[in-house]
Amino acid sequence: MPRPTCRRRIGFQPKAVYFKPAGVPIGIVQEVVIGQDEVEAMRLKDLLGFPQEEAASQMGVSQPTFHRLINAAHQKITDAIINGKALRIEGGNVSIHEEIAGPCRWKKQWGQGCATAESVVVSSGEIKKLKQGGIPMKIAITSADGKLDGMVDERFGRTKKIIIFDTETNSHETIDNTTNMNASQGAGIQTAQNVVQAGAQAVISGHLGPNAFRVVSAAGIEVFTASNTTVREALESYKNGKLSKLAGADVEGHW
Repeated sequence: MPRPTCRRRIGFQPKAVYFKPAGVPIGIVQEVVIGQDEVEAMRLKDLLGFPQEEAASQMGVSQPTFHRLINAAHQKITDAIINGKALRIEGGNVSIHEEIAGPCRWKKQWGQGCATAESVVVSSGEIKKLKQGGIPMKIAITSADGKLDGMVDERFGRTKKIIIFDTETNSHETIDNTTNMNASQGAGIQTAQNVVQAGAQAVISGHLGPNAFRVVSAAGIEVFTASNTTVREALESYKNGKLSKLAGADVEGHW
């Protein structure tokens, strides 16, 4: 059995996660999958110009591990370009730390500017809280019974109900998802499409498979995990910035 890897810290999530050669139908094009940790290694070393030691430290990995990550990334991109394959950014055992951006001299080079003395007096927890709870939005929560005091359903694709909570009005509506509970296939994709069509900007659930995560990510929807808790408690934790954000699928398909 291979040794489990430690989580790699990343400070960036790409807005575009799929690239394909022009003129090749998506149904027949071969794909190369590059992990988010491999993309982060390229961002730090190739784009921001971090020395390898500093880049490895930013990601919380050893220099040999960082070297393997960036070599794998370069090889995959080369394969996609030379052989006309699509490139998908997905997966990787990562934890997201978007406040990590490196010293000001690297920020200036890429037009990111530097923080002022006033703005740096904000903890990472406060930053996370502002991102999660500070802007009116719709949040989709998988629910066992469609009630705020009911439990969060930890199976995203086969959840019985989906609660759409509006943080601006503090009101909610419930979507019946029972048709997907016993589906032989495609439950995660269909549930994700229901969430997208409902206009949600965030999802709170227990676990997501690769297909479901791909659909919500493509729609720009962020995913947060909650387990063994009620919908109301999960919403409160979200507003207080206490939920963990998923960087990729955390279970296999058909879970």
